[in-house]
Amino acid sequence: MKFKLFWSRIAISVAALTLLAVEMSEPGETLNAASLGLLALAVLPWLSSLLESAKLPGGWELKFREVEQEQKRQRREIETLKFLIEGYVTDYELVHLRKLASGEPFPFNHSESFRKELERLLAMGLIGRHEGKGLRSLFQTGDDVQNHLAVTDRGRAYLTHRSAAADL
Repeated sequence: MKFKLFWSRIAISVAALTLLAVEMSEPGETLNAASLGLLALAVLPWLSSLLESAKLPGGWELKFREVEQEQKRQRREIETLKFLIEGYVTDYELVHLRKLASGEPFPFNHSESFRKELERLLAMGLIGRHEGKGLRSLFQTGDDVQNHLAVTDRGRAYLTHRSAAADL
């Protein structure tokens, strides 16, 4: 089948180029619409492996297969990245990260789960300790989280990516 397709392409291209050569062989002949049409006809069979359809004057329609396949591949990658970004932190960790990023007061109720969530955010580098402060001082004093911890540049970047992923 491919053998026949190859020779069909050759035949169409040779015929179109022959007609183009005949038309251009007349003295004073310049490139016109008919010449351009013959040139397109010579190239068109070879584009069929790349093109499925596209709209041309006269009702012709060609569609780019490779572009469509690339778009599908990129869409899968985007969906995968979106899944990973959204699952990187838990819902509670996201709430804590956003509260710290807001700069507004962040009082808390001491709990082991809260401590573990903050430890995980620290371990991932999304939040950091103020100098001379940290989780120990936070839980000893029981005051505002903002006085002991802050969102890092990495944490702000994560929030930006998270917001962008939500918009997709």
